[in-house]
Amino acid sequence: MDEPSAAVVLVGQNPTPALLASLTLPVDHLFLVCSDGTVAVARRVAVAVERLRENRAVRVLSVGPDPHDPDAVTALLDRVREALAGRPWHLDYTGGTKVMSVAAALHHERSLPPEAHRLRHYLDPHRDPPGALGVDLATLAGIHGAHWEERRDPAPVRRYLGGGEDALRRAYPRLPTGELNGVIAEGRVLSHLRRLTGGRPDTEVLGARRVVDPYRPGGSIADFDALLRHRHRVLCVEVKSRAEDVVARAGWTVAKSRRVFGGATQALFVYTGPVVDDLRERITAYNPALSARNVHVWHAKAFWERVTSFDALCKAFLPALDTGHGTSPATPVPLAPAAGPPHHPEPEQGPLLVTPLGGSRLGALTALHAHRPSRTLVLPSRQSLRANVREAAARTLYAVERPGLPAPDADTLRAEGYRDRVRLAADPVDGFDPEAVAAVAGEWIDRERDGERPVVVDFTTGTKAMSLGLTKAALNGGACATYQLARDRAVVCLRHGRRRLRGRAGPDWSLVLSGYEPLASDLAEVVDGPVLDEVEVELLDLVARRLSTAASGPCRVWWDPSLADDTAFLTARERPTLVLAFDDRAVGLAAPAWRRRRTPDGPRREVSPGGWAQSVFAATTHLSVRCDVAGTLLALTRPGRDVTRAGELVDWIAEGISEGADTQGIRFGDPSRPLVVEVDPQAPPALSDTDVSLL
Repeated sequence: MDEPSAAVVLVGQNPTPALLASLTLPVDHLFLVCSDGTVAVARRVAVAVERLRENRAVRVLSVGPDPHDPDAVTALLDRVREALAGRPWHLDYTGGTKVMSVAAALHHERSLPPEAHRLRHYLDPHRDPPGALGVDLATLAGIHGAHWEERRDPAPVRRYLGGGEDALRRAYPRLPTGELNGVIAEGRVLSHLRRLTGGRPDTEVLGARRVVDPYRPGGSIADFDALLRHRHRVLCVEVKSRAEDVVARAGWTVAKSRRVFGGATQALFVYTGPVVDDLRERITAYNPALSARNVHVWHAKAFWERVTSFDALCKAFLPALDTGHGTSPATPVPLAPAAGPPHHPEPEQGPLLVTPLGGSRLGALTALHAHRPSRTLVLPSRQSLRANVREAAARTLYAVERPGLPAPDADTLRAEGYRDRVRLAADPVDGFDPEAVAAVAGEWIDRERDGERPVVVDFTTGTKAMSLGLTKAALNGGACATYQLARDRAVVCLRHGRRRLRGRAGPDWSLVLSGYEPLASDLAEVVDGPVLDEVEVELLDLVARRLSTAASGPCRVWWDPSLADDTAFLTARERPTLVLAFDDRAVGLAAPAWRRRRTPDGPRREVSPGGWAQSVFAATTHLSVRCDVAGTLLALTRPGRDVTRAGELVDWIAEGISEGADTQGIRFGDPSRPLVVEVDPQAPPALSDTDVSLL
């Protein structure tokens, strides 16, 4: 088989994988395939590739408005194949939706000979793509829609780097002592980083940069004290004089760095004040998501004394990754589709079901409602959380088949055979190896099918590589491969098209919302004391009460019990305080106060718009991990001077477009975009009277 000169690269909301594939695949022609909603992202990638690879022709192609239409993906790739006159082509299916990825990978496998499996690529986060990239920090920011205000270091830092502290003092004799010391500290860190990385290929160090504000001409929306890049991975450096500033700014630094540079980003804080031995632990207590893996904290003296070489720098902050394009193994499971059922199985047929277990366990539970299987294999990956899944799945089946009855206990589930209808695979699979997934799922289908019951494989959750492997097992086994569309309450079957879901699922929310507890009263009746300074309890109770009253279906309210903990309440603003479950929809409510304490007995301090936006972003991420597209977050605040700016920052982090509470209602399908809602207790917004049970 000839070496291909063209590649198709799928593009989704995150442009970094598409850029890496476009730069490292050895081709002359690139087709960037996106949907109408990500055309702007794909065009930014195309501009970057054309600038960095002048001999590479790039075209942006859209599958249309629906990124979950497999036929549209197949039709577009048919046109690409015709344009290539049947010649082989690379495919990188990392980007796009799962349906886009699966449809594209299947088309590629059907269109080319078996040995072309090496031309299908999936860039998992544990791999560093081979070959020279040629990117710089401005390019990585540019594909994310971010641009510098100025392209050189600030004048005071340049003065310090050129002549030292004396030159800085002569040039700026009236600079306040605090600012002067800050410039000196930034200059020392920057100089140290440049000395360690000088002459290294594919490595770059910049001084302070400010990101242009898309909402306010002439302003900036984020800033960084220093930036280090090695290949496509970025270290955002903040230099502080006080340890408490590190605690307060850590979350916002992570949020803005990932917004500008993508997921392959870490933050480093270097502080010059007195040594605080437990500063790392304080950050984790403030926001548990800010782990030592993505937020590094060093005292300046230790940083200069211990990080003394490029190898030491990489070992501390940018550990080596595996290298490769993530191609499938040398002996892939061949695609040999068997005849499937003439129509999609109805729940009354009691099909066999295979469903993966991903980061969110909700997708596996709702699959049981969608298909109502007689037997189920739940396939976990090495990254999955397996605890209590089998019992929760059995309880979900019980609720589907016996609506209106009280929730069963473990003995009832066992006695009536519901636990026996659910099995977890004995060994987890590698979530980045589609062929291993296909082999395990295919073996179970062959062993369990009895010729009477149809088989359904649901690939809604898990990685895209898992989705591809599951789909191959389904097609080879004569089964239906399906994907749930939570926004439309529908299922896409790759054999039979789209169909509406029957009824609404009642998943076991105690498993999905781990760490939360049912709330039978107003929040104000169970919490008091300093926690009332951290979150706006009155707003939370008001909106929860009105949404519950407006619901035409059942609504159960869950709360974060850390609010009642004498110490843990300090982190409560980083999570949804309340989660309202409407059948299989979840609305999270967060209301971070505009003044907060950093210690249980400490003084109340003003919260900046950036700090408030970071708390909303953290709460959004927290809900998204649990509920995925079935969840959405409302960020509640009283009308005030900071609301507009905070809303802009929230929109910017989430890569949304501010529409305002008056024109935007509660919506599902994009869990990364919260809705900021101004709540006047004397005149509650109309949005709080939404019947979520109908959405």
